[in-house]
Amino acid sequence: MFTTSHGIIRHLGSEVHPIVLAFFSNLFSALFYVPWLARVGFGPMRTKKFHLHVARSFINVASLSTWYIALSLTPLGDASALALIGPLFVTLGAAVFLGEAMRVRRWVAIGVGIIGAVIIIRPGFEAVNIGFAFVLISGVFSAGTKIFAKHLSKWDSAITCSAYVAILQTPISFVLALFFWTTPSPIQLAWIAAVGVLAAIGHITMVMAIRYVDVSSLEPFVFTRLIWAALIGYFAFSEFPGVWTWIGAAIIVGATSYILRRESKLQRGQNRATEDESGN
Repeated sequence: MFTTSHGIIRHLGSEVHPIVLAFFSNLFSALFYVPWLARVGFGPMRTKKFHLHVARSFINVASLSTWYIALSLTPLGDASALALIGPLFVTLGAAVFLGEAMRVRRWVAIGVGIIGAVIIIRPGFEAVNIGFAFVLISGVFSAGTKIFAKHLSKWDSAITCSAYVAILQTPISFVLALFFWTTPSPIQLAWIAAVGVLAAIGHITMVMAIRYVDVSSLEPFVFTRLIWAALIGYFAFSEFPGVWTWIGAAIIVGATSYILRRESKLQRGQNRATEDESGN
């Protein structure tokens, strides 16, 4: 869902300012929840953590805006490959803010992942695309919004968390869009509406997933985005990631997959220990 929406943004990025695209996609994402609210009422929107939903919305606007800027400047496959570094930001953030353990092997894996990112960017060997900087900035903010979602999922449902971020980030992004305003055509609005719906569905499924597993354990599945991005980029824009991009992405995939493998073993060990204690 997310990668398909990114392909649409890549298509529109040269015609409509990315910040304006961010506002309209947020607006259509918010409208996606109107039928649900009309049917069930505002009961599911009750929360004791409204301030955290507001904070998450600001962070999500920053993540989305910088990502859309990156897509307007960088081929879809290259941007998606470098964005794979995002799980490493999530791992660091989960350790700092959620108290998840950080062991030596995790630090080594993060270092290896950074090497993979450097290979993708290749500073000094070719002109560095400024879009890569926006990819990395977006990755930091994206990690923040996922950590907030993990924390909020203890109290609120997946659809409640997703609805709040969609509704609250709409006025926030509107204020930013006023500084870059261009009015999209009806056809462009139809494309943006599709982005909004895809993003809404993507957020719901993402929050549902991180409700049940550690944030860092879920992240390796984001790697499938590179496959979809490469295919969309090739068929829609005649773009395809170069060999160094694939090598760098493979290194990042390996580093984060190693973290997943280690955490899975540790989790199984903890579960067995808990079962033994319960049996005693």
